[in-house]
Amino acid sequence: MFDTANIFGFLAIILAAINIFGGFLVTHRMLAMYKKKKKDK
Repeated sequence: MFDTANIFGFLAIILAAINIFGGFLVTHRMLAMYKKKKKDK
């Protein structure tokens, strides 16, 4: 039932979801750092 194509496809979807979530998290942290620096000046 599960061949290599299905396994790689499922793995790709999981990694893509992690990548998207991580991208939003990093962007939010970078914007938070920029806002803190701007307030200090």
